Amino acid sequence: MVAPIAAMRTGHFYIDETCIGCGACEHACPGKVDAIYRVEGDFLGRFAIVLEECIDCGFCVPLCPVDCIHDARKEGLVEGSGGYTRIKELQAWARSRN
Repeated sequence: MVAPIAAMRTGHFYIDETCIGCGACEHACPGKVDAIYRVEGDFLGRFAIVLEECIDCGFCVPLCPVDCIHDARKEGLVEGSGGYTRIKELQAWARSRN
């Protein structure tokens, strides 16, 4: 039996069509994850995210110079928790303990 698409989804980030192909996101993606790739044959050399490999760390988001990386959960496109959102909460909690 094949699992529904939503159940197979791991990551929640996506890169929209305004990507300029600079590669900053690819370099930000943790080495063992490598969820970001250059779209082969794309005229502008844009990038995309493999949802099944993305761990929702969010390292790529602040490095994008054109803000083309989005969290589908924050935009109401999908439901979900954890990942980037949870990491930010835990970091804030840890800072408050100092």
